[in-house]
Amino acid sequence: MNKQALIKETLKRLLETNSLSDITVQKLCKEAGINRQIFYYHYTDIEDVLNDYFLNEKINGLDKANAWPDLVHAILMYARSNRQLILKTLKSKASGAVEAFFFNNLYHKGKKFIERQYGATLEKNDIREVAKLMSDSLSREMARLLSNPSELSIPAIEEDISKTFDGVLDLICLNKQNKRGKKL
Repeated sequence: MNKQALIKETLKRLLETNSLSDITVQKLCKEAGINRQIFYYHYTDIEDVLNDYFLNEKINGLDKANAWPDLVHAILMYARSNRQLILKTLKSKASGAVEAFFFNNLYHKGKKFIERQYGATLEKNDIREVAKLMSDSLSREMARLLSNPSELSIPAIEEDISKTFDGVLDLICLNKQNKRGKKL
């Protein structure tokens, strides 16, 4: 394992039992078995590690998703298994990294579903707008799931989000068709 991967995995492990504010560079380096010079060679601070983590992270099963429920399931399973990392990062200066991570995964994989279902109707900017709306919806549901994991059913959330996604797409396409009809 290279030093950057070691630092990121050590931080992730520390976040399981510590708050982000309790994790110092010194503590992280001690736990990883490296010196501070190695840390500072790669990163400027703990938030920089979190940004790098989410920039390079992959979601298992996402590449096999063939429909919205598969995509949502993969993302929710990732969120559930990385609960502390996500929650604590969302409360830090690196919160944008988590939001961008989920948006990018949803956009790049979800646009294939959108193009397949509505390709002739939507333009690239429309697909980005749809992905943003879906990402926001998914983020809200994910926050609920992560805050109260025992109270919520993943299958129920998956179904709700998938219906929301289909509804959003239908509304946007209908709106586009109405606008085109008025221009003629």
